[in-house]
Amino acid sequence: MTLHDQAQAYADFLQTFLQERKPLALSSLEPSRTALVSVDVIEGFHRVGVLASPRVEAIIPNVVALIDAAHQAGVASSHIAFVQDNHPEDAQEFDAYPPHCVAGSEEAEAVSELKALAGWDSFQHFTKNSIASHTSEGFRRWLEALDVDTIIAVGDVTDLCLYTLALHLQVRNLASGLKQRIIVPENCVQTWDAPDHPGDLYHATFLHQLARNGVEVVSEISR
Repeated sequence: MTLHDQAQAYADFLQTFLQERKPLALSSLEPSRTALVSVDVIEGFHRVGVLASPRVEAIIPNVVALIDAAHQAGVASSHIAFVQDNHPEDAQEFDAYPPHCVAGSEEAEAVSELKALAGWDSFQHFTKNSIASHTSEGFRRWLEALDVDTIIAVGDVTDLCLYTLALHLQVRNLASGLKQRIIVPENCVQTWDAPDHPGDLYHATFLHQLARNGVEVVSEISR
């Protein structure tokens, strides 16, 4: 089988994988034992700057609705966390990616829809200077103190910051025998599209890799 044939077969497999994702009812989760982490739902990946993407912007209503529903269902403010890029002007990451989400800039701000949520100020807020949320010392401390059975991960982008977040949550879960459910709702994550970065392919591939490692990839978390 040629590389082209393998690629086509894998693309067909990924399409079926996404189509087979099922919804999960929020009511099936125990609110007091559930946490939610949102990564990089900020202006610099949604509306403003060189890395902003309409594809990523489109998940904002779904993310906001899920956070609002979870909070109203009884998930504590202390169990809802936001981790956001907040780079210095000379960030080493800019060797790989164009300068973005510099501290103090509009790009580093959460999208306005999140800021409008009831309880926004009481949620947990952390910053990071890499694609990996667990490099944030504050987030690591919060995670270590967290006593829950389920963690929902949402945000962007699927193949970078969301992937490293969800994979870390699952690897930590497995290594420590925590028996937590790590859940990613597909309608609340997305990545950008470019000639050297086919969005649909990267989105599906990295969700499949999460599923292979035991993360529950669902189509959505419904009310």
